[in-house]
Amino acid sequence: MSAKNQKPHKNPHSSFNFFPPRTNLSKRGTGLSLYVVPASRCEKDVIDIRNLSLVYTLAGYEQLVNQLSVDCIDCAADASVVSAVNEGIEAAREIVPLRRPWVMISVNDNEDLHFRKAEFDPADCPPDCSRPCEVVCPANAISLVEGKSTVELPHSTRSPGALKGGVITERCYGCGRCFPVCPFDKISVVTYVRNATATTELLKRDNVDAVEIHTSGRQSAFFRELWNHLGDAIRYLRLVAVNLLDIGDSTISSMNTMYSIMELQLDCYNLWQNFSSGPRE
Repeated sequence: MSAKNQKPHKNPHSSFNFFPPRTNLSKRGTGLSLYVVPASRCEKDVIDIRNLSLVYTLAGYEQLVNQLSVDCIDCAADASVVSAVNEGIEAAREIVPLRRPWVMISVNDNEDLHFRKAEFDPADCPPDCSRPCEVVCPANAISLVEGKSTVELPHSTRSPGALKGGVITERCYGCGRCFPVCPFDKISVVTYVRNATATTELLKRDNVDAVEIHTSGRQSAFFRELWNHLGDAIRYLRLVAVNLLDIGDSTISSMNTMYSIMELQLDCYNLWQNFSSGPRE
């Protein structure tokens, strides 16, 4: 039975994953998916993504990981990132003969925890701050340097100058680790929405197999607008995944509403994941 003829239902074996029937990827392996963290367009990060993609693909080599397989590599909806992921996959396949994992790009229909960045003005930071944000950032996306000061202190010393630098926006992927450690509460959150037109062009490429749509599920109008914008590009895909915020008793109703929006164009696998609004890892 086609996936577009199915209604969403809760997976009885999980408290946070929801799957309509016929979305199990077991025909492609064990269902193990590994993800590339959304990354920047800068050259160094693209090289890192390529290498990480190579490692993830090699993790699917049965003799290396006890017959586990990698089904899908998720990455940012950026042309340079997608190219880097595919380069890593092909490099891995030149090392060992293995099945090509699907490449998935992630987009959002409105504000979402997965699509945010940190922001602060380093000039507002006390010069003698211990800079815990810089230490805790896993992406090295915060760089602070002490500026020069012209204020003379006793004993021929100078007072610390104002800090310079701040968040390297292209590197920040919004993990949130810096928010609670700032002793002066200077760090704010900036959210963004992926460009739907650019996403549509990416989906038409022959090296993109799937899309993951992040949504709060609270306002179906945002989901409908994004889905309609993606339009004909959906037919190029093997999988459409929906990452939905846990909204309690309204979750299933929201899923059914969004499924009805997708139904007529959905001729590929369809996977649903429910997540809480807690801190990201």
